[in-house]
Amino acid sequence: MINHELVYKITSFIPEGKVLTYAALAKIAGVKSPRVIGSLLHKNKDPRNIPCYRVVNTEGKIATNYTFGGARAQLKKLQTEEVKIIRGQVDLTKHLWRPSRVLSLYFELLRKYGEPGPWPWWGKDKPYTREEIAIGAILTQNTNWKNVEKAVENLKRGNFCSIDRIYDLGRLDLGKLRELIRSSGFYNQKAERLFKFCRFIVEGYGSLGKFFKLPTDEAREKLLAINGVGKETADTILLYAGNKPIFVIDSYTKKFVKDSKLWRKTDYDPLQKFFTENLPGETSLYQDYHALIVRWGKEN
Repeated sequence: MINHELVYKITSFIPEGKVLTYAALAKIAGVKSPRVIGSLLHKNKDPRNIPCYRVVNTEGKIATNYTFGGARAQLKKLQTEEVKIIRGQVDLTKHLWRPSRVLSLYFELLRKYGEPGPWPWWGKDKPYTREEIAIGAILTQNTNWKNVEKAVENLKRGNFCSIDRIYDLGRLDLGKLRELIRSSGFYNQKAERLFKFCRFIVEGYGSLGKFFKLPTDEAREKLLAINGVGKETADTILLYAGNKPIFVIDSYTKKFVKDSKLWRKTDYDPLQKFFTENLPGETSLYQDYHALIVRWGKEN
């Protein structure tokens, strides 16, 4: 079965001033016939975000039957982006888009697993609120997600699964908080860390939303200053709860990089920089890519 959404997603990544051929797009998407690609792009319902005019034939010729205004409209759009065109043919030596290997591996993961969806991914549970994501990011340290889910459910049943409520509970009865999150393991340490995080947010900013108004670097620095919050936890909170464009590096990411021979280094900061420098700086891309790597890591 042809993955229509994958074809559209790949097309959405073609950068301004570049083009991709029908054949190349078909190969990346795992579609046997380039003609099928043309048919799908003719049905594009979102041409503003899916720039199908950046797709040309193998020789670089624009489509005479371009759906959104014909060949003249496609020509004009490409010329606006300073694409060199001679007699209706794009100069492929200059403008052909070649996705980085990092991005190509992302497309391969999408072909294999499909869209992960919102946290906690793949429809295993209803999407979490940003506060629940932040809470879960702290609880998931040194344990598996199933144990975290049990702890989160305990907090929900007691009406404590919010930053304000955990802050109030921690001030009054830290022992009860420990019992509620017992399933997450290391519950004494995690109760302390969770309370300190919630106190930091409530007393310092009033709400998580106000905290996330800080620039990414400043927000990250402040999170790392909280005892027990490391780089992976801070970046998970920023990426998934704060929708900040920052790539999370965890054990799965390091294994993925090593197994795919993507890069020689696996230290946190250099590896994070490697991903951000070789990918478009889009938060949704970082979220989905990391989620796909986690899925891959659990199977390999």
